[in-house]
Amino acid sequence: MPADTITLLTRATGLALAILLAPALAAAQTYPNKPIRIVSPGPAGGGTDVAARLIGQKLTEQWGQPVIVENRGGAGGTIGMEIVARSAPDGYSLVLVYGSFFIAPAVYSKLRYDSVKDFSPVIHLFNAPLMIAANPAVPARSVKELIALAKTKPGAITYSTPGVGSGSHLGGELLNSIAGIKLSHVPYKGTAPAVTDAIGGQVNLLITAVQNTVTHIRSGRLVPIGTTALKRTTVLPEVPAVAETLPGFEVISPYGILAPARTPRDIVAKLNSAVGALLSNAEFKKHFEQDGVEITGGSPEQFNERIRAYLLHYAKLVQLAGVKEE
Repeated sequence: MPADTITLLTRATGLALAILLAPALAAAQTYPNKPIRIVSPGPAGGGTDVAARLIGQKLTEQWGQPVIVENRGGAGGTIGMEIVARSAPDGYSLVLVYGSFFIAPAVYSKLRYDSVKDFSPVIHLFNAPLMIAANPAVPARSVKELIALAKTKPGAITYSTPGVGSGSHLGGELLNSIAGIKLSHVPYKGTAPAVTDAIGGQVNLLITAVQNTVTHIRSGRLVPIGTTALKRTTVLPEVPAVAETLPGFEVISPYGILAPARTPRDIVAKLNSAVGALLSNAEFKKHFEQDGVEITGGSPEQFNERIRAYLLHYAKLVQLAGVKEE
């Protein structure tokens, strides 16, 4: 092929690419130029709601555009996730996901979105560990003592959680499996009644997010047994991790932000940079670390890898717990 023909083809290809990429580049340069919506798929006042509102407030101050939090809970968080999966991939609809995002694909056989293909990861915010706590009347003050007690009373010791298929439920069943014991699961419809009945002695143990137990532990109404991250939390550093007794034990609730699939990379990068800066902010870190969470951050690519790993991890836990679709 003559050299001049090759040159013409090269120029034509370059021009075509420039024409195709121009709208995306222009959108990224002017982003954001209208309100942004962050969907919280969890309950109002819950972890996703609080995190979304704090992030939204900071981004509003930084960008001068309103960042609106929309609570769309229900069906294990899948309603809110589906809304964003089906939204325009322009960076103006985001979802703040938590543990249920990683559990749902293993529980629901007919999800109307694909947890990997229908989203563009933006940033991994933090990991929230759980707390295994006991009513003070339970004669156990450590994981080792709880295991010894449970082996003398198979099935007699009960633990409350916010519901079937929750991270708390999976944590309880993982403990049963690794320790070779039988604790009996008592599911509640939400965190508040699960906590109330553990304090009241209607159930022996409680497994829930660390932040739901801190006040009650400090007041003596609950006794800490262990946390479920691989290392201790900053808010209650005196409480051992279960992994110190049972190596490898880990059940956490990862929190992060996703955009619809095919959101322009430059917009995803801009969001990642802005939210990543917040994660390094002392005020922001203090707010969340007092709830016992571990700030993570990182690139969209790193979050994508973690999402795939968490999906596999929770699929195994769901199978172990025998959770079935209701």
